[in-house]
Amino acid sequence: MSGEGSTVPPAIELTQGESSQKYNIQLDFMKHHMSGMLIVRRMPDNEIRIVASTYFGLSLFDFSLRNDQFTVNSCIEPMKKEKVLKLLEMDFRRLFLSGKDTRVKATKDSATEKRTSGKGFGKSVVYITGDTPGEPAQIKVKHPWIRLTIRLDKLSKEI
Repeated sequence: MSGEGSTVPPAIELTQGESSQKYNIQLDFMKHHMSGMLIVRRMPDNEIRIVASTYFGLSLFDFSLRNDQFTVNSCIEPMKKEKVLKLLEMDFRRLFLSGKDTRVKATKDSATEKRTSGKGFGKSVVYITGDTPGEPAQIKVKHPWIRLTIRLDKLSKEI
């Protein structure tokens, strides 16, 4: 598909004014396993708001992404480390904004797209599965150097 250096479209397209995108989220970080719901929305001022909470209502994190700014509105303690927050920022930028320096491959059946970016500690591999570009059914983000895996499963619009 795309080689290194070309601009890669965001994995998840967010349209301003459209309702929120909702995903089941499973986050495995070191020995911590968290699951819940991720809600993402493009605000009128072009800010992307990313909120994750458990099914019981405990907020896992609340981030704002605007151009070059990344704001941590809140975050639970196990993830409140500068390097972890930087990795999450890079992951969400790769998911919701167009980017460069990403290697893209499709599986033989073209059902899954594999995007690899970064090097060393910051290396991430993103697996995107779904029929509609910009609206994947499932996304899995893996960081090989640390034990961090994020899995997003799209929820239907009725929820």
